[in-house]
Amino acid sequence: MAMQTVERRIIIRIPTRRTLRPRRRAPSGIVWQERPTDNCQPVSAIARARFTRPGVVDLLMQDRSLVRARLDSECVALGYYSAFYLVPGEDGQICAARDTIVSRAGNECTISGFHILEPRRTD
Repeated sequence: MAMQTVERRIIIRIPTRRTLRPRRRAPSGIVWQERPTDNCQPVSAIARARFTRPGVVDLLMQDRSLVRARLDSECVALGYYSAFYLVPGEDGQICAARDTIVSRAGNECTISGFHILEPRRTD
């Protein structure tokens, strides 16, 4: 009798928009504030991503909310490509301190935490 092991690994490609400046400027007097959120996010809810600075990936969710993924390191190589890959857990989520973002060149960056971005008026 032969034994067979089957492994299933799902890799999700996330399209990015590399912007040095926003396409639409926020109205004057508006700043984005971070508020802590769940340590896990459903991969199926991610629509797009944007690299705003080293060590940070902003995720545009299907419901149009913005979630910021902070990375353990600057991960400069991520910003050079038009996409990156996520390998979600069996639960279909990406989680801080468990999962990584992988560049097309193979560099891995661990997610250290997630924050919701909310607009706040400064005036």
